[in-house]
Amino acid sequence: MAILKLFIFLLILPLVIASFIAFQTQILSLPVHKEAWLLWGAGSYIAMNLFVYDFESVYVFGSTMVEKMLYFFKPSVYVIPVYSLLLTVVFIIVSALGQEPVWQPFFLFTIAFTLAMHVVLTAHVLYLSDDSLLKAHYLLSFGLVLIIVFFIISLFLAWAIPEFSLIGFVKSLASHTLHLYKFTYKMLFVDSSV
Repeated sequence: MAILKLFIFLLILPLVIASFIAFQTQILSLPVHKEAWLLWGAGSYIAMNLFVYDFESVYVFGSTMVEKMLYFFKPSVYVIPVYSLLLTVVFIIVSALGQEPVWQPFFLFTIAFTLAMHVVLTAHVLYLSDDSLLKAHYLLSFGLVLIIVFFIISLFLAWAIPEFSLIGFVKSLASHTLHLYKFTYKMLFVDSSV
């Protein structure tokens, strides 16, 4: 079973890489001040996780909320970045009330901070839950989770930030996925000198 999971992971690996590249492309195409707050938020969480505090109790509380609300869909704990989504909805409400310029840096920072927290701690939980040598279940599960999380957060960011394009994300995802699959096919079956 582990070999099969590893094989499926290798099949979806170009899609995982392409989703990361597509998301990164959309973030880097934002106006500089918005991009900077998002990058500072994600970077701050990573630095805090490494040197100060990992926010695991905060993550567990959010996961418990999601699990209680969506008890019929077990993977929801991993694929729904609850804090990022709640903050995005609050940001949209604040923007509708005309307070966006004042609070925008705070919201962008915290949305990115909580998204980084969700991705890092989900990876940690999935890694610890797989005690096999190959970590095939972890690789496959986290690969799928990453694809879904990037799509969900892109949907919400496109709603909250006018410059973030969901269509651009999907087009970039499709383009990079196709390119990576073609490249892999050529490497394996056509020309080994590529």
